[in-house]
Amino acid sequence: MPVPTPGPCLVVFTKPAIPGRVKTRLVGAELAGPPGSPPRVVGRDEAAALHAAFLGDLAERLRADGAGTRFHVRVAWDIGASTPLPPLPPELAGLSRVDAVRQEGDDLGERLHAALAAAAREHPVVAALGSDHPALDPALLHRALAAVAEGGGADVALGPSEDGGYYLVALARRAVHRRLFSGIDWSTGRVLRQTLARCRELGLAVERLPVARDVDRADDLAALAGELAAGRGPDCPRTRRLLAGWGVLAAPPVAAAG
Repeated sequence: MPVPTPGPCLVVFTKPAIPGRVKTRLVGAELAGPPGSPPRVVGRDEAAALHAAFLGDLAERLRADGAGTRFHVRVAWDIGASTPLPPLPPELAGLSRVDAVRQEGDDLGERLHAALAAAAREHPVVAALGSDHPALDPALLHRALAAVAEGGGADVALGPSEDGGYYLVALARRAVHRRLFSGIDWSTGRVLRQTLARCRELGLAVERLPVARDVDRADDLAALAGELAAGRGPDCPRTRRLLAGWGVLAAPPVAAAG
């Protein structure tokens, strides 16, 4: 009996929802509440709760779309070397093709390369996605994976984010080069531009996906809250319940960095 060809592997980069360690750029964000009430200010505990809600919504979206049958899911935790791996998100825990690993490397570029290179030893197509995308349309993921699959015409697929970075990278096995992730000014508006320059340097064909928004900063959270309040875009039930419990979905949101 022939051995089945391994499908794609999606590596979800995330952290445990520990106050002060996650979504720190959201701390100080202000969200408008009911008329006449003061704005809700996001503190460290609220930022951690948002992180957990984002991860839960993303995991449920992947599960509902067939993760575990269409592709392998690997959760890559950013934790210390001696810290036990956290439990898998419950929305993913029951899937047959899901596992967890520890991120390895001194910066994001090293961690991305290490995780994707390890996945590429088992899978012909690999991708990395952060957990800051509770409303991610799975069609974008499928488009990226198809673009770099055999016959897809690309070596690399990139989902540009509005802040100058990227929210998704998918690679054919042959394109998992360390150079693609080294010397990049991570967490700046130069990430996408520098990565595209690396692709040109390495002779890699690129498929660009539609631009999307990370939920990293105060204005990103305000925009997401506004979309949920107006009933626009994909629903994010955990994030919606959290924001509704804070009383911030009844009015258009405002944002201000703390």
